[in-house]
Amino acid sequence: MRLNIPGKFLLPALLMACGLWPAALRAQVLTEGATSYNEVPEEVVIKSESEEKLRTARPPLKIKTEEFETIRKSLAPDRDLFLSESGDFMSLSRNYPERLFSGRMIQPWRAGFSDKTVIAFYPRRKFEEVFNKNYTEKTAKGMDWTLSVTDEEGKIFHKYSGSGLPPEFIDWTGENDQREWIKAGHNYAPIYVFVDNAGTPRTVVGDVIKFTAIVFQKGASLTVSLDSVSVFGPTKSMKTVDKVQGEALLSATADLIKRRYYNLPVKVNVYAQTKELAESQAGQIRDFLGKELMAGESVIASEGFEESYARQRIDIVLLNK
Repeated sequence: MRLNIPGKFLLPALLMACGLWPAALRAQVLTEGATSYNEVPEEVVIKSESEEKLRTARPPLKIKTEEFETIRKSLAPDRDLFLSESGDFMSLSRNYPERLFSGRMIQPWRAGFSDKTVIAFYPRRKFEEVFNKNYTEKTAKGMDWTLSVTDEEGKIFHKYSGSGLPPEFIDWTGENDQREWIKAGHNYAPIYVFVDNAGTPRTVVGDVIKFTAIVFQKGASLTVSLDSVSVFGPTKSMKTVDKVQGEALLSATADLIKRRYYNLPVKVNVYAQTKELAESQAGQIRDFLGKELMAGESVIASEGFEESYARQRIDIVLLNK
């Protein structure tokens, strides 16, 4: 676009176009311009430097988003870990309730024993180990086997025998045919004897059997028989309960009574070198169990007996029938 405007009117014209020229002066300029036809106007050309065309297209929509916005909280560190207390500064009295460690509470992690004794033997495994081959009922026909449980004097306490293929396992309660039970603290050895078809015997000694405590039912009473060595030392003559093995064994006994036979009458029988020592030891056990079971003197009784060293023991009798 080209406009022909005289030079002297160029500045006023620009000011009027921009609305910066007063109305009165604007009229004056127009009047002067209208009466000056004899002057040759200077030619002024106004050009735009931009070559862009008018566009109607909208720019692309740009919205900033956070990729981890939905899981940002889960990526944050666990502040509780920074507030946790080191094990070096923990104390049982502060971090655990006192009741949990009370001697009167049942403590499952403490070594205990069951009220049903089961001793397992595996004669077939021993049989095949001796002959170094696997047998069947047919191939073992004509062969004999014997399993004898012997005491510390070498006497047979209990015996199993048969012919052919031995059973895979035998569960023994610890009682023999004479209604006698194995004694706590004593060693018993299983001896296997296998005789082949030619009549040649082969003998194998199994692992030694020894219990610090054994539980058995005899008549109307349940007896918990304990090893005196574990409770009163190697000589069985201590007048106080051993702090390590003795208290642990008596605590396990108390746990058994709490679980199955609570509030039943209890009698402590101690067999020691002298009657005086036996009564003193029986009193120690009675007081210990009374504290553990929260039982009075009317519930727990005690008595001492004189006995030889080999037969010295502790019997805790419960009237459960």
